Amino acid sequence: MKSPETDGSRAKVLAAAFRTWTTVDADPEPAVARLEIRYPPDWAFASTNSITARQQKRLLDFLRDDLAENRPGCSTPERAARVIAGLLAELVAAGQTRITTADLAQAAPRIGRSRTWIAEHITELVDAGQLAETRRPDTFRIA
Repeated sequence: MKSPETDGSRAKVLAAAFRTWTTVDADPEPAVARLEIRYPPDWAFASTNSITARQQKRLLDFLRDDLAENRPGCSTPERAARVIAGLLAELVAAGQTRITTADLAQAAPRIGRSRTWIAEHITELVDAGQLAETRRPDTFRIA
């Protein structure tokens, strides 16, 4: 069974949400931009959704807010811990049983905390029994 990352199901859900949003949030103004929808795994063209200036502003404002919230130092420790828990759940769902410090360090922008904070949180996860140390340095078994 393919994971959601490789079968494209998440991209398809997002594309459907955009289609619904642009249809339900009908705006009589003329379109100023187009969202081109493509589906994985080969990213073939699926559809194009036209959006108005108001819709474009709302979408960009949402993305800016989300990106600002994920900047290192701007995310709360609680939120960052939830993001890491989500990452671990995604890996488990994809059948992965191990994670490295580098895996989480690469996700630092998504987590919104510094690499130092992430390293400290890994220690907390080991102490809590959610991760277990392995014989390989910086590699942990997901418990």
